[in-house]
Amino acid sequence: MKIDPNHPQLKIAKNKELKTAAEKAAELQGEAAETSAATVAGDKVNLSDRSKLIAKARELAAQAPDVRSEKVADLTAKIAAGTYKVSSEQVANSIIRKSFNGIF
Repeated sequence: MKIDPNHPQLKIAKNKELKTAAEKAAELQGEAAETSAATVAGDKVNLSDRSKLIAKARELAAQAPDVRSEKVADLTAKIAAGTYKVSSEQVANSIIRKSFNGIF
């Protein structure tokens, strides 16, 4: 079977593929404006209590410090005093668990 490069279906497909980035961006902006206009015209969004709770939890998590200074100070004191003991079994279990990404 021979494919005719002048076939009308191929020309349509090529024209669609040859749009410039600017043309694509303009199309997307037009679609976004239409969607925005439709939303302003009377669409309404209601969030569930659960989604509000999740949003609040994310907000609080984002505000929390990355370092728990109390825990760092406690561990530093234990290490300095020589009383900090590490369970090799717990370390090994943690490594295995993380290696298998929770499969086991």
